[in-house]
Amino acid sequence: MGTWLKSMTFGIMCSALVLVSACSNSSSGSKVSPSDSSSASAPPSDSTKGIVELTTVRSNPSDIKWDPGESMDKNAVYDAYEKDLGIHIKNLWVADSKQFNQKLNMMIASNDIPDFFSVGDQMQLQQLIDSDMIMDISDVFDKYATPETKAWFTKDGGNQMKSAKSDGKLMAIPLADSPYNSSYYLWVRKDWLKKLNLPEPKTMQDVLNISEAFAKQNPGGAAGKSFGMAMNKDLYGTYGLTGFFNGYHAYPQTWQKDADGKLVYGSIQPQMKTALKQLQDMYKSGQIDPEFGTKDVDKENELVAGNQIGMAYGEFWLSAWPLEKAVIKDGKQVQEWEVYGLPSIDGSPAKSQVGLGLNGYVVISKNCKNPEAVIQILNQWVKINSNGVTDERNLYMNGKGLKENGNLYFKINPIRLYSQDGNVQAGAVLPKAIQEKDPSLLKGDPDWTNRYDTSLHYLNGDVSGWLHWMIAKPGGSFSIMNQYLQENRYQPDEFFGAPTETMQDKKSILDAKEQETFTKIIMGQVSIDEFDKFVAEWKSLGGDKITQEVNDWYAKQK
Repeated sequence: MGTWLKSMTFGIMCSALVLVSACSNSSSGSKVSPSDSSSASAPPSDSTKGIVELTTVRSNPSDIKWDPGESMDKNAVYDAYEKDLGIHIKNLWVADSKQFNQKLNMMIASNDIPDFFSVGDQMQLQQLIDSDMIMDISDVFDKYATPETKAWFTKDGGNQMKSAKSDGKLMAIPLADSPYNSSYYLWVRKDWLKKLNLPEPKTMQDVLNISEAFAKQNPGGAAGKSFGMAMNKDLYGTYGLTGFFNGYHAYPQTWQKDADGKLVYGSIQPQMKTALKQLQDMYKSGQIDPEFGTKDVDKENELVAGNQIGMAYGEFWLSAWPLEKAVIKDGKQVQEWEVYGLPSIDGSPAKSQVGLGLNGYVVISKNCKNPEAVIQILNQWVKINSNGVTDERNLYMNGKGLKENGNLYFKINPIRLYSQDGNVQAGAVLPKAIQEKDPSLLKGDPDWTNRYDTSLHYLNGDVSGWLHWMIAKPGGSFSIMNQYLQENRYQPDEFFGAPTETMQDKKSILDAKEQETFTKIIMGQVSIDEFDKFVAEWKSLGGDKITQEVNDWYAKQK
C-alpha cells in the first residue's frame, strides 16, 4: 500500500541523511522532565533474581562500522542494556538485510519465534496475529510503559497505536516516526526566477507560468532543451507528481473521506482528471522531459544538474538527495534554489497528503516469560532520547567512543522509534535560533544542534552545509512543515490497517494499471477521457470490493 511504501521510503532516507545523531528526529519535540519518568530506567520486575535474558533476531546493517572485537552479538550497546536494566539480549541469529526477511518468514512459518523481534510490514504482523503466535501486550504496556513512553505515541492523534491493535487489543509496539516527514514541497531555481523577473509561486497558475517560462526561455543556458518541471517514471514521491496533484486537491494512492463520511480512493477522484489534463497540456507544449517515463530520480537529476530543469516537487529532504548533487560541484555552490509550500489551484489552501509514518512493529512472543523487559528496553530508548545530550545517551547512540564517528551504532539498539512531531517542532525553533544566532533555544537537542551548527558553517562559506541550511533556515522546509501544521494543511491517509484480502490479491495489478494509464495520458498517447475508462476498470477489477473492505475496517474504528 502507498502509505506503507512512503513510510519505508522515508526510513531509507533517514539512513541516507546520516547526521550527528541517529535518524533526523530521534529526540526532538518529545522532551519531558526526568521526574516524569520515575520508572523509565527501573530494571524489570524480577531482575533482582538475576539477569533476565531476552532472545531476538537481527538484521545486520551493512553500514555499521564495528570497533575491534565488537559485533551484533557482542557490543557496547547490548552491554549497556545488561548493565542498566539487567537485561541480556541474545541474538538467535543475525542475517544481512537481504536475507533477513527470508529467514524471518521461514521462522514464522515454523512457529519458532524468539521472545521479541521486529517485523517490517502489516502483512507480517497480521500473519502473526492470525497464527496466534504473539502476545496481547495491552496490559503489560499499560503497566510498564512510562508516562514519557506513552506520551511518545500520542502526537499523531493515536493512529500509529491504533494500527498495532486487533479487536481492540494491542498486539505490537509501533516503530514510530513522523507522519509529517512525508509531506511535500515545491522547490524552484530562485536564480532563474530573478533572471526572468518571475514572481515566487503562490498559486498553481504561478507554477504553470514558471514552468512555461523555464521551458521556453532556457534561463540556465543549457546546450540541450530545457524543461519546466522534473518528473520520473514512478509518478509519485521525489521528483514526482504527488505535490502537483495535491495542488489540485487530489490525493493519489490514499483513502479519503467523502461528503457522506465514506472512504474513497484518491486516485480515481475527479480532481485527478483535472490535474492529469493539465500535465498532458504541459507535455504537449514541451515543458516536461519526453523521456521521463523511462527515468528514475537519479537519471532525471542529470537534467537538473545540467541546468535543464529548474522546478521539482519533493519532500523536506530534497536538498539532501538528489538536489545536492546538482547544486554543489567541486566544492562550490553552482545553483540557487528556494523551497515553497504547495500552491493551490483555487482559493482553498493546498494540503499535503501524509502517510502513517511508521517503520514497522516490534512483537512479543506468546511464550515470552518477561514481556515487561521488552517494554523496559522501549522505555530506555525513549528516556535517552528525551533528555538531551548525556554520556548515557552517547553510549547507546555511539558505543564506547561516546562520539559520533560515522559508525552508526544507534542501529544496534533493538527497538528504535523516532519522534512523531520532532521536525515539525524544529520548524518553530531552528529558524529563530539561526536568525538570532542563539543556540540556547535548541535546549540541547542533538539533531537540532547539528543542523544549527551546520547552517552557521554554511553562512560562513562552507557550502557542504547547504542541504541542512535549506531545511533549517528561516523559510526552510522545516519552517513550512510547521506552518502546514498551524494552518491545518495535512491530509492524512484515512486507511492505516493491514492490507485487506482483496488488496493482497489485486492492488499490485490495479497500481500497475494506474501507472500505465496516467503515464499514457500525460504523454498524450491516449485521450484524457481514458481516465474515465480507468476508473470503471479499477472498480470492476477489484477496486469496488477493496473499497467495501476498507469501509468495513473504517466502521470498526469509530
